[in-house]
This record gives sequence, C-alpha cells and structure tokens, in this order.
Amino acid sequence: MKQRNAIYLDLLGILLAIGAALFIGIIVILAISNEPVAALRSLFIDPFTSLFSFGSVLNRMVPLVFTGLAIVVVFQSGVFSMGAEGQLYMGALTGALAAVYIPGLSPWIHIPLVIIASIIGGGLFGFIPGFLKAVFKADEIVSTLMFNFIAVLFVSFLLNYVLKDPNSGGFARLPYVQGSAKLGQIIPGMPTHAGFLIAIVASIVVYFLMYKTKMGYELRTVGKNPLFAEYGGIATKKVIMLSIAISGALAGLGGAVEVTGMHGTLKEGFSVGLGFDGIIVCLLARNHPIGVLLSAFFYAYLQVGGQAMQANSDVPRDIAIIIQALLVLFISSQAIFAYLKQRKLRSAQGGAPVAK
Repeated sequence: MKQRNAIYLDLLGILLAIGAALFIGIIVILAISNEPVAALRSLFIDPFTSLFSFGSVLNRMVPLVFTGLAIVVVFQSGVFSMGAEGQLYMGALTGALAAVYIPGLSPWIHIPLVIIASIIGGGLFGFIPGFLKAVFKADEIVSTLMFNFIAVLFVSFLLNYVLKDPNSGGFARLPYVQGSAKLGQIIPGMPTHAGFLIAIVASIVVYFLMYKTKMGYELRTVGKNPLFAEYGGIATKKVIMLSIAISGALAGLGGAVEVTGMHGTLKEGFSVGLGFDGIIVCLLARNHPIGVLLSAFFYAYLQVGGQAMQANSDVPRDIAIIIQALLVLFISSQAIFAYLKQRKLRSAQGGAPVAK
C-alpha cells in the first residue's frame, strides 16, 4: 500500500510539474503575442491535425526513447553518466559504415547487421568511461562529458577529411545508405519510419532487463545502496562497467536508427543534443523504461508544436524550449526535496545508510 501511495505521489508530482511549466508558458505567450489564440492552437493542437504532423511527432520521439533508455539504465545503477551524446555519435558512425559500405545484402540481413554494429560501437565507447570509473575511480560525469567532445569531433573529422562523400556538394556527410539498410515507413501517408517499432521493442526489453532478470536486480541494487550490494556478494565494479556499456549500446542504436530511418546518411551535427535531451526524458519518466515512451512522446510533441507555433504566429519556438527548461527545473526540484528528506532520515538514524 505504501509503495502504491508513493507511485501515486510520484505521478501527481510529475503532473503538477508539467502543469506548472505549461501554465507559465501560456502566461508568457499571452504576454508577448498579438495573436495568442493562433499561437496556443498551433502549439497544442496542430501536432494532431494531420497524419504528417502526428507522424513527425513519432519520428522526433524515436531517438529520445533510445537516449532516455540509455540514461535510465545508468541512473538506476547509480552512475551519473552524461555520455549518451557521444555514444549516440559512435553508434551512428559504426552503424552508418555498415549501412553504406556493405552492398548486396537482403534487408532481413542488412538491417540487423547495422543494428549490431551500432550496439557494438556505442557499447564499447560507453565501456571506456565505465572502466575508468570502476578501476581508477575517475569521476564519470567529467569523463563522459569529455568523451562526448571526443566522439563529436572524431566523427566530424572523418566526415570532413576521410570519409566525405565526393558528391555531397560541400556538405560534410557520408554517402547515402544502401537501400537494403534503410528503415521504411510503417504506415502509408505518415512519415514515421520503422525505428518507431524498434524503439518500442527496446523499451520492453529494457523493462524486462531491469525488473525481471538477475542482472537488472544487481544493477538496481548497486544503484540503491552500493555498500549493501557489495556485502551481498555483487561485483559492483563489474556492474558499473556493464551499466555504462549497456547505456552506450542503447544510445548507439538510437544513432543508427536516426541515420537509417530519418536522414538516410550520417551528416555532421545530426544529433542537436539528443543525448542531453534524453536526461530530461529520463527525469520525466522517473527512471522507468515504459515511462520513457510517454515522456519522449510529450517532449517530441512540444518540439513539433513549437515549430508549428513559430510558423503560424508571431511567437518563436523558443517558448517551447522555455517550457522544456521549466520542466527540468520543476522535476529537479522534486528530486532535491527527496534528497533532503533522505538526509534528514539518515541523520535521525545516526548516520546509518538509508535505502533510496
């Protein structure tokens, strides 16, 4: 009963945070716009007015699901990795290389091959900061942030000087992917590609991994109380390395799906911060794999609505970004209150560890 009440309170807190952020956003729109009705209609209704707009929301949602899931795995393991952006780039690179330079395959073989290549690329790149943390106690926040720069600049170098398509007309990108590796549309008339289905499957797989397997139990136990986990015989170092590697694999898969489903090629600057947006998606979902689907949809809906608002009224899409920033602030403030509550409980028990 207590657990159920805690879940209800959690949901209520999230809904209040969303409501407060939207309320402030609406106040700002009313204050700055000469056509507020058109702006609000575009922001909240236009994403549902056509198959194209709704399909665009689903397409925007896809990479956010992967980076959100990547953050869920590390956060539940107590590892504060910020490296989803770099892992996304490295997974996109390895997946794109398989999609571009391996011709003559059936789609039933080529697409799984691209997926495996991206999982390996992102997973190995994520494993490195995990190894540094587990063995040398390197701060994972700093190392993963630095690895983001390495990945983005390395991919940029390759696209500009080594692997650049000679027919790209000056743009830094790879040649287009083979037709057998491209993810097609799932519904005629909608732009949504098959990466949407892969994202749903990934959410279900991560849910079973985290809540129905021994590995997931170890990941969550280390995240809740590493000392307890160590006393219980769990190899915490192995769990830390594993969590960031799995996180990297998920982010890397998101990169390959974005390349083969959305762009058809790997181009410089394709991500626009998808790895960092995954942190917001994870926070909104309260670290739950299935919740990531809902929060990614809401986040993508705001982005598409913001674009429609900018096109149809005098309000810039930056208002949608302000709403997203407010969401982060409100959700983060809830986390701070929970942390302060835990500290109070811990001090009341004479400093004994308190399970989160």
